Amino acid sequence: MLAGAYVALLQAPSSYDAPTFLPLSGDPYALLIRVLKWTLAACLIREINSMLNAWAENRWLVTNDKSSWQWNQELAVVTGGSNGIGAAVVKELVSHGVKVAVLDIQSLSEAFQNDESDLVSFYQCDLTSRDAVHRAAEALRSDHGSPSILINNAGIANSCSILDLSPKLLQTLVGLNLISHWYIVQEFLPDMLAKRKGHIMSTASMAAFLGMANAGDYAATKAALTAFHETLTQELKHRYKVPQIKTSIVYPFWTRTRLNVSLDGQFRKTFHEVKDVAKIMVNQIIAARSGQLILGPKLAPFVRVMPMWLQEAVRDTQAYIIPPENVTTAVGVDS
Repeated sequence: MLAGAYVALLQAPSSYDAPTFLPLSGDPYALLIRVLKWTLAACLIREINSMLNAWAENRWLVTNDKSSWQWNQELAVVTGGSNGIGAAVVKELVSHGVKVAVLDIQSLSEAFQNDESDLVSFYQCDLTSRDAVHRAAEALRSDHGSPSILINNAGIANSCSILDLSPKLLQTLVGLNLISHWYIVQEFLPDMLAKRKGHIMSTASMAAFLGMANAGDYAATKAALTAFHETLTQELKHRYKVPQIKTSIVYPFWTRTRLNVSLDGQFRKTFHEVKDVAKIMVNQIIAARSGQLILGPKLAPFVRVMPMWLQEAVRDTQAYIIPPENVTTAVGVDS
């Protein structure tokens, strides 16, 4: 539309005076031309930037061949898939015919229908234990073969200040939210490399961009997942020479799960439903695309490049969001 307006103005018959062609005198007419020109240039730069971003996320590959994915023949592993976002992701994958293996310490949700349950297998697993993850992986491979999709979703939160957080709660949270990603990838990536096919997705959080009082441990692990995602992507491209394996990281905003139940009233208008988050995540899998999914304010990642005074002002507005008295200790609760 902008391009059309700009071309129309440039191609206007020379016999037209500006006041006849537009209700403007000569100087405003020239100003309008300049405004349209620079607006068009800005839009063009934005489009080029979007194209380059998409190309980079596709590992600089010219094509994105989705023909190798046959969804009714694929197997996905979803950690923390018994409840919350994880369970919604499982349901969404099953709706595409994908078989799913859930790794979780909690029993599988009863919300799954019979036709869904036929495609879902459950393996009780303490994801903070390397040995437990290996045993579950061995059983899974024996039952179904190796998965082509990994969704590292399990996570918990502790609503504690740094001084009040016990070593046990800290170790459990870091083990589940962060270290378990290493365990899962170490178990299943080698077969993906051999087949030159796979998709690994990590569920982070908008907290990765903004540390908040009483959530330092949670925010630290979610920020660390960004480094994990970037490192994994680089290793797949440059160490293993398998850019075909997709990697994605998801940054959900406030989502209505058991993890955030105490904040539901405070943020009811901004809470996302788990099914909506799950749909976006699975659409990324089905599209066979790599990349980052920002499911909240698009400017959140730019907080870190703001002037320091503005960064601190933004953090100050979030200082009292997480109440210190709400301590979550159950392992396997979705992020």
